[in-house]
Amino acid sequence: MGKILQFPLAILRSPIVWGGLAAVGFYALVFGGPLGAPLILHYCAGHTVEYIEMGLFFIGLAVLVLKALDLLVQYPALAESPLGLKNESFSPAQSGLLLKGLDRLPLISRQTYFIQRLRSAIEHVQRRESAESLDDELKYLADVDAARLQSSYGLFRVVIWAIPILGFLGTVIGITTAIANLNDEGAISQVKGGLAVAFDTTTLALSLSIVLMMVQFLVDQAENRLLGAVDRRVAEELEGRFEKIAAGPDGQVVAVRRMAETMLAAVERLVGRQVELWQSAMDAAAARWTQMSVTAGERVQTSLSAALNESLRRHAEHLAAVEHAAAQHTRQSAEQFVQSQVQASQALSALQARVTRQTEVLQKAVEAAGEVAGLEHVLNQNLAALAGSKHFEQTVNSLAAAIHLLTGRLAESTVPAAPVVLDSPRRAAQAA
Repeated sequence: MGKILQFPLAILRSPIVWGGLAAVGFYALVFGGPLGAPLILHYCAGHTVEYIEMGLFFIGLAVLVLKALDLLVQYPALAESPLGLKNESFSPAQSGLLLKGLDRLPLISRQTYFIQRLRSAIEHVQRRESAESLDDELKYLADVDAARLQSSYGLFRVVIWAIPILGFLGTVIGITTAIANLNDEGAISQVKGGLAVAFDTTTLALSLSIVLMMVQFLVDQAENRLLGAVDRRVAEELEGRFEKIAAGPDGQVVAVRRMAETMLAAVERLVGRQVELWQSAMDAAAARWTQMSVTAGERVQTSLSAALNESLRRHAEHLAAVEHAAAQHTRQSAEQFVQSQVQASQALSALQARVTRQTEVLQKAVEAAGEVAGLEHVLNQNLAALAGSKHFEQTVNSLAAAIHLLTGRLAESTVPAAPVVLDSPRRAAQAA
């Protein structure tokens, strides 16, 4: 941002720009304003040399005016303390903190003699890492500022030198013109005009030089007082600001302490550099490890993907084979089931037929049993009737023949008939 503002500031501080504008404004007032008096026209607008002299005068006056305005900025800066409290003490290694505080000041304040002197002194302490030679450095900086102040009058000295020279040049031109017109009859007016140019240009040049020298004397005195005030303020600001090592009787204490401070500073820089190297190495290792991890992860992912795809393919093939085998088995099982159902239906039909036949046999057996029961009842009655007769044995034989006949009829069925046992004792008892 400061570099961007340097060019506009250089334009604003250019005496040539302001002097040219002042000259244009002056002649505008002379030819069309309140300054158009005959005397001014005679001495300031009578010849080309006079125009040039007035232009140089305004340029020299612009130099002095700009210096006077700069003084109005320089003096207020002396009233401030840009380094903070005076009771604060810093080591030479902490000079950077003071420089940062100066960098935070406005651009106009940083360009004053006071701030620039402080910056140069602090930078000297920072470079030397010691404040022992600060007093000599302040004297040197004071001489540098004085020399810079004198060099700032370079353009003004050229103007002061050029204006009288232009006056003498106008004198030579005027005299030359007068002498050239002496041989012409009736050229007295031209001779007078030439002499007037000669004397008028010289008079104007000397007058302008006197005015510029008086103003330059006043401005120079003010700037010298400013430099003296800057010297005092800088000394006040830097007095006791930095730690100073008092020299011993033989100077060895200072040398040893300085050597120790130098070694400590070197060790600190070495440690800091080592830490930076370690940090960079760790960062590189971490980056390499991260890259290797990413690469390994990609490889593992690729391998796993391939293995999973292969496993899924094999599993799909196996499932397809299992489904095919299951389908075949299911089809065979279905066929076998159908066959077993058919066989079961056939067995059930056969069983139903057998059950039907057995039912019919049972019905016949029941009917035969009923007939046997009736026959037994008849036999009992006959036995009761024949109990007292003498033909008991014949009756028994007849009964046995009847039983054999009944047994033969029952043998025709599938269910064997229960044998009929006659209770002979009971019959004997009844016969008795």
